[in-house]
Amino acid sequence: MAQRAAWVPDEEVSECPLCTQQFSRAKRKHHCRACGRVVCGSCSGSKLFLSSYGKEERVCDSCFDLLQHDKGRPVNEQFVEQKQIEASLKADLREKQQQEEWFRSFLAQVAAANGNAHARAVEELPQLIANGQRRWRETCQQLQKDGEELEQLQEKGNQLELQGRARASSLQELQRTVQHMQKDLKVKQKRFAWPEGPALQSQCDELQRSTILLQQELSGLQQRRAALEDLQERSEGSRSFVGSFVSMSTNGSSRMEQCQRSCQVM
Repeated sequence: MAQRAAWVPDEEVSECPLCTQQFSRAKRKHHCRACGRVVCGSCSGSKLFLSSYGKEERVCDSCFDLLQHDKGRPVNEQFVEQKQIEASLKADLREKQQQEEWFRSFLAQVAAANGNAHARAVEELPQLIANGQRRWRETCQQLQKDGEELEQLQEKGNQLELQGRARASSLQELQRTVQHMQKDLKVKQKRFAWPEGPALQSQCDELQRSTILLQQELSGLQQRRAALEDLQERSEGSRSFVGSFVSMSTNGSSRMEQCQRSCQVM
């Protein structure tokens, strides 16, 4: 009679080697009489005639698949055990290969989601890690660059605010000058029949029109300052806005100088 397979002790096994489910009170342990391994009831529901026992005994599903197609039964139990170990190792190897392929595919999807549309699913793990580190450095550099641009926008906004205050002060001073000139003109027109009165009145009208234009420019300046504050929050389109403001500021300064020269002449 063939020698019976040695049983694996129950305390050395915590899960079924075939389905990998944990043993419990509901999922009890059973020994395969062919290979001696501890398996669950679901994975050892078949019986085969074993020469070592001289009758049909409980066997695991793996041994059942091996023995029922083996025409040399009864067989040496040691040979069956070796075949069982080989089959188990092959199954474990296939499982590990599937896990590796899944992990590589997952890393490739992560790389593609971060902007690398040409990442290959067969790319080696070290290369994927290197790509991830490179993208991390690029992201940090971009954040630093955005922070510097935001600081520049804030500085330009402060300069714009100072210029706006200076323009408003100049406008108020010009308005007071025009009002004073109008009062003087009325007084002179009442006291004297001044032949140059119409010309002086024309100059005053011109000054009034210049004042209106400056008021409009100041209103536009205030609107642009509000737009710049909104732009600082979004950190976009700063260069075009500042360029337009500098151009408007230059034109406004030239008109202000022209108006002041007119006032000096009068």
